[in-house]
Amino acid sequence: MTLSEFAKASALWRKAGLSLIAAGSAALLLTLPSPVSAQQKPAPQFTLRTAHYFKEDHPWHKGLAYFAKKVNDDSNGRIQIDIFSGGILGSEAQTMQLVKDGSLDFVVSDPSAGAPFAKELDFFALPFMFPDYLHWQKSLDGEPGKRYAKLIEDKTGLKIIGYWGGSSRNVLSTKKPIRSMDDMKGMRLRLISSPLKVNVWKAVGAVPTPIAFMETYLAMKSGVVDGMENESVAVRDMKFYEPAPFIARTEHEFTVRPIFMSSKTFDKLPPDLQQIVLRDAQDATVFERKAEAEAGVAAEAEMQTRFNVKFNAIDKQPFKNATKPVIADFAKSMGLTELLTSIDDVK
Repeated sequence: MTLSEFAKASALWRKAGLSLIAAGSAALLLTLPSPVSAQQKPAPQFTLRTAHYFKEDHPWHKGLAYFAKKVNDDSNGRIQIDIFSGGILGSEAQTMQLVKDGSLDFVVSDPSAGAPFAKELDFFALPFMFPDYLHWQKSLDGEPGKRYAKLIEDKTGLKIIGYWGGSSRNVLSTKKPIRSMDDMKGMRLRLISSPLKVNVWKAVGAVPTPIAFMETYLAMKSGVVDGMENESVAVRDMKFYEPAPFIARTEHEFTVRPIFMSSKTFDKLPPDLQQIVLRDAQDATVFERKAEAEAGVAAEAEMQTRFNVKFNAIDKQPFKNATKPVIADFAKSMGLTELLTSIDDVK
């Protein structure tokens, strides 16, 4: 090799060496934590899932979003909760079964959806149990609510960590207004698949027709059923007022919609995270109840003013008289007479 060739080769080696050093330095920089990433929360130890069947602007979703964020913040990122809305994981009955089995971690649901595997889950479908919202609130937040939660967890593994809801349910009809109980005779009424609800509405004179919630709109539109019973937010969000523009203010039920947690999931969490979940669930309960009350008022006003939905008052006493024997028989058969009495005694 000549001197000039050696010089050229040396220059090339130096250039290659510098490139390797630069590449190595860049690779090293990529492995070092930046000031921003160093402040981020660690990857979650527990990624949990929850579900409901409404849209993302519904109070349930807002309550779950509040709950998920609070749990994530208070656990310093150790728990992440993913929310599946719009019934994407299945019907209420299916998601409750998933929570019972431990395949899903939380669900907000009508408890009657779980009646096929625990008849006691029908208890809060008893009509006219609560004379007003305040009585509803005191009962659920007091001793009756605690006793019921323990009963359900012991029997099903479904852990009630908050009582959501509080909306009043009314009867919708497709053909004509329901102005008295007599107008319900022979009415094909869509219901959830619940033995208690079926017996209650049979006593009123209706023809109960169990249909999945997501199939209800088409069932009313096509004439398979003549109406349904539900609360105003759901009626507006699901546009049930289109096939059923008449709403009778039966107010037969102030809804009890627990947020259920799988006891299998709960037992997997260390004690400090268990306490965070329970505490934050109570905060989320206060948040959801307020959101639901406000949404109910807004939904009813919107349906009346924008969509010409007709609301009418109705005498509730004949309904109470007709359903009283059903209520007494159900409570007795389930051994829940004492619980029902304790709710009646709440002041």
